[in-house]
Amino acid sequence: MKKILIVDDEHAICQAFAHMVEMEGHQALIASNGAQALQLIEQQQPDAIFMDIQMPALNGLETLERLRQSDIHTPVVLMTAFGTMQTAMQAVQQGAFDYLGKPVELNKARQLLRQMLTASSAPPAAEPQESDHIRSEPELVGQSAPMQELFKLMGMLTTNDMTTLITGESGVGKELVARGIHRHGQNSEQPFVALNCAAIPHNLLESELFGHEKGAFSGADSRRIGRFESAASGTLFLDEIAEMPLALQSKLLRVIQQRSFERIGSNTSIALKARIIAATNRKPEQEVAAGRFREDLYHRLNVITLCVPPLRERREDIPLLARHFLQQACAELAKPPLAIDDSAIQRLLAWPWPGNVRELEHVIQRSALLARGSRLAAEDLALGEPTKISKEQGESSAAISRLSQTAREALRLTIAQTPENDHESLFHY
Repeated sequence: MKKILIVDDEHAICQAFAHMVEMEGHQALIASNGAQALQLIEQQQPDAIFMDIQMPALNGLETLERLRQSDIHTPVVLMTAFGTMQTAMQAVQQGAFDYLGKPVELNKARQLLRQMLTASSAPPAAEPQESDHIRSEPELVGQSAPMQELFKLMGMLTTNDMTTLITGESGVGKELVARGIHRHGQNSEQPFVALNCAAIPHNLLESELFGHEKGAFSGADSRRIGRFESAASGTLFLDEIAEMPLALQSKLLRVIQQRSFERIGSNTSIALKARIIAATNRKPEQEVAAGRFREDLYHRLNVITLCVPPLRERREDIPLLARHFLQQACAELAKPPLAIDDSAIQRLLAWPWPGNVRELEHVIQRSALLARGSRLAAEDLALGEPTKISKEQGESSAAISRLSQTAREALRLTIAQTPENDHESLFHY
């Protein structure tokens, strides 16, 4: 029998987890805050911990930090109903075993409990150094399950310099993923250099990447430092990598393999110190099969692949994103803060969003600019007319959203009315 500590300031949640733990044949210990948890950990030495992040006085992240500072590496799963990229990445960086959004699905909790009891805790990762500059930088927003998984993978990539490939449709935020990895990584003080391979003429792309010496070709009147060199020990982000010409793909492959390059017109090798993150809105496997992308380069870039989900696959993030963009737009336009009505949220949920998050951001910006009152209603949204197919998709999504809201309300009633010895319904969303 193992000792499992549950830390949450909501009594019903603690009882629900305790029931699950006991059904698994283990002893449940309960604490209502971080301070109590630290005392119980010292006294009882539990084998695994489930801990909420949002707690008064000492939250879950702070408690986990104190555990790691005390060289206690008991596996910890952190939980929150208010997940952000920052909290998810902090959880991973501080050595959390996993990170779960609330309400927690029962089978997932059981699976993690069994994994924690059979696996050793990973070594602690260094705490990221935050600054006002970091907090002011744009970053990904989302609380949906696909985004929480993405945030966890990003957090794992901040402790190393592995070559990474980011895939996803246009407008999903691939560059924000790359910037997030760099900003929270171990070389965040070094440059982040981005290059859109589709935006540079093919005959100029080689010089943009590698630089050139004076006189290397007609018009080369002076030495030019390329993106590889200017990235130093930071991050070089190659957006739309699948648009790169095949001849240049071959040179890029050699640079990645040898970790060195030469400026055009020079025989002097320069060490490649930057991490390479590439991105594409195409299907890499299809591009390889069609002969438009080198297979060996694909495998060299594909050390780790992150797939950013389209907005239609994480519609539960739309209200959060809309309010986030509305707050930003009001600040940029020097307007008083605007509220957004439920009618506007429902219309946003029903929209197909072929342009993904970028389209949503632009819609909110236009709507905020044209707004005359203190609230945005459905009729105030600067949306066009979707196609017939899009309308049908939107109606289906709106129905799903209404059902999801009904489920949330039912869950809240269940928490209030369910006896403490029967809380399995708390785990189902």
